[in-house]
Amino acid sequence: MNTIVLKFGGSSVADNIKLNVVAQKIISLKKEAKNIVVVVSAQGKTTDRLIKEAQELSAVPNEREMDMLLSTGEQITSSKLSILLNRMGHPAISLTGWQAGIETNLVYGSAKIKQIYTDRIEKELAKGKIVIVAGFQGLNSREDITTLGRGRFRYNSSSFASSSES
Repeated sequence: MNTIVLKFGGSSVADNIKLNVVAQKIISLKKEAKNIVVVVSAQGKTTDRLIKEAQELSAVPNEREMDMLLSTGEQITSSKLSILLNRMGHPAISLTGWQAGIETNLVYGSAKIKQIYTDRIEKELAKGKIVIVAGFQGLNSREDITTLGRGRFRYNSSSFASSSES
């Protein structure tokens, strides 16, 4: 299977103009490879803004709810990019981390990937779609959204109660 996997960080997808640039890059690479899978971050400073807003509500927000909140940024980016690619005539589908089959351990805020079940991704690729996966997230055995941690933390994860599973 001729597949290219791309990752675009927050500054690459920071606004709709930059999303158009990313879409053009994806389209040009689609000519070279049968299958394209794209992993995207939240746009710009979205995650930082969400952390700040949560901390305005609670000095120590619940760790599960933080992961629920923080995962939304990547979901917004993935759906917007998919909308754009579809409008441009290139069938695409956005998937959350759990829809893409990313299973994590029980640690909130800095979960580790245990397994990736690629069935859904492969099914969508077989339909000729560009698959856009929301990065930074997965699903644990409790069926809770978990986030995979960040290059630089903006909140003090040690202030949250930690899970016993690593």
